[in-house]
Amino acid sequence: MLKFFQPVIGTDECKAVHKTVKSGWISSQGKIIEEFEENFSKWHGMKYAVATSNCTTALHLSLLSLGIGKGDEVICSNLTFIAPANMIELTGAKLVLVDVEPGTFCMDLMQLKKKITNRTKAIMVIHPFGYPVDIGKIKKIIKNKKIKIIEDVAESIGAKVKHKLCGTLGDISCFSFFANKIMTTGEGGMILTNNKSIFNKAKLLRDHGMSIEKRYYHQLLAFNYRMTSMQAALGVVQLKKLKKILYQKKKLYNFYQQNLQTDYFSIFPNEQNENAVNWFVTLTFKRSNLRNRFIKYMNLKGVECRPMIFPVSSAKHFKSKFDKKNYKNSYKISLNSVHLPSSTCLKKQQLKLICKYINNWKF
Repeated sequence: MLKFFQPVIGTDECKAVHKTVKSGWISSQGKIIEEFEENFSKWHGMKYAVATSNCTTALHLSLLSLGIGKGDEVICSNLTFIAPANMIELTGAKLVLVDVEPGTFCMDLMQLKKKITNRTKAIMVIHPFGYPVDIGKIKKIIKNKKIKIIEDVAESIGAKVKHKLCGTLGDISCFSFFANKIMTTGEGGMILTNNKSIFNKAKLLRDHGMSIEKRYYHQLLAFNYRMTSMQAALGVVQLKKLKKILYQKKKLYNFYQQNLQTDYFSIFPNEQNENAVNWFVTLTFKRSNLRNRFIKYMNLKGVECRPMIFPVSSAKHFKSKFDKKNYKNSYKISLNSVHLPSSTCLKKQQLKLICKYINNWKF
């Protein structure tokens, strides 16, 4: 079976993790954590970084660091992994969902305008599947309003908006290093910000609310959302390889683009953007009811493909709050899209075989 995704962990990563294990500093107290934070913030040209146990905890800390809670509203894209929506709800704030644009899978800015109220405290901007949201347009919409921008860059590290990296455009940003992300620490996440008070609040909340000056003195009710030294060691090496990984991802996308016959589907993104990066190669079928048949066919051929995530509004705990007909694009894209094998370790012969199977399928 050709796997849908397989992380590429090389000898350098193994040596770095082994060195950390041998040092005895394997928890969240090793100096390697700070090294990873410093390197990651420097790579993005940002002042402050906070490493976390995963991107979900990074999102939670970001919301809390901005003082978001009961009585506030936070706007979020409907076509995203569930984590941002769940974290908004868990702060006690009201989740407000907007539909996406069909070509880019990005937040529909016309619908966004309509959803802003005097209770809107923040906009959670998801950069979907490697495609950057034009945050400059969002800033124009919220001009003179005290609305914060949280960037979710989980799927789009390295993507740019007008030559500026995603994750550097809002008030605070969150990254994921899950196993199938562009770079990985197995699990793990990161927060970036240029605001010192937001940084200090996030760091305090991440570590039990414990004072930096007075060890074991706890200043507020908080969490243990820390990253381990072993994860950070992996991250330090992966970050050094990030430009190469992004190049390999783009090469993979271009191969599919050049070798697939696209009469029955489009390859995301439909709208070309030289500043986008490729996380997964995604097909969106032009006719309904083809996606599941296609996945079954590819599995029989020994190729694992993954269906697109469901819209947030379809989740059992959100379904009663949101009217499906207000999110037509989200549902259409979700139910008709599939992710192809997207590992950078795939060989040319394997990619040729995948394309051959797809081109030979009787639609």
